[in-house]
Amino acid sequence: MSLKRILALASSGAGDATCLSFAAHLAGQHDSVVEVLPVYLDSAVDMVALGMTLGATLSRQAVEELAAAERELQERVEDAARRAANEADVVYGAGEGAPRMSVLGRGLRPALALSREAALADLVILAQAAVDSAPGREVLGQALLADRAPVLVARGDPERLSGAAAIAWDGSPQAGRAVRAALPLLAMASRIHVLQCVTGLDPRAGDPDISALNAYLKLHGVGEGEATLVEGADEGAALVAAAQGKEAGILVAGAWGHSRLREFVFGGATRSFLHAADGPSVLLAH
Repeated sequence: MSLKRILALASSGAGDATCLSFAAHLAGQHDSVVEVLPVYLDSAVDMVALGMTLGATLSRQAVEELAAAERELQERVEDAARRAANEADVVYGAGEGAPRMSVLGRGLRPALALSREAALADLVILAQAAVDSAPGREVLGQALLADRAPVLVARGDPERLSGAAAIAWDGSPQAGRAVRAALPLLAMASRIHVLQCVTGLDPRAGDPDISALNAYLKLHGVGEGEATLVEGADEGAALVAAAQGKEAGILVAGAWGHSRLREFVFGGATRSFLHAADGPSVLLAH
């Protein structure tokens, strides 16, 4: 069980340091290759497209200024990645061998580039700060729903991944995919807690039997999880609070188990997982 290719999403913003720190830390732990995908807004492409739509052309000076702004954003991402790699004692730059971190060029629009790169990625990482922005939420939705990639929303210190871990288990296919993707991270944990919100269980969506989950974890050499039942009208908030009470560094959960329309209207556990900025990092799969 290991992570060999990690895709880190960098937006040239405040969250890059956290995202890249987690990626570099995991690269060192699993002898992985990290490829950093810049997902900042491409203002040059947008402005050119707008000009074409309006039948106008941009001046040469405007084009040059936009290109310079793009280069600055790319350089910020590269500088942040270089610092994260150096701090984790990971090789920086394209090449052979691992652990290694390199930065991809910003060419295609983020959603298209993400689909291409996530196809063979073991894990996608982005920071909580990215989730709090509209472009970040769009990329997150793309990764989870369209590309079906497991996504780690990074919060705090990556060293916490070696502490306690929590699994929000309801037996759903989404929760199962999250657990399977998280096996390398669960193997790093000092102990595992299996959390169930009894008020949110739906036996029609899957088998919530914790003993079946523990048998699967044992088969993979991860060890059994300690069961904890919680209650609460807000299922997501109750599970996050329980994970915090267990001092978990990561919460593993399925995302959007119900229809997205229902969760948009009624809230849903996924929304609580994503907006618990002070909670543990969360690994989601759909």
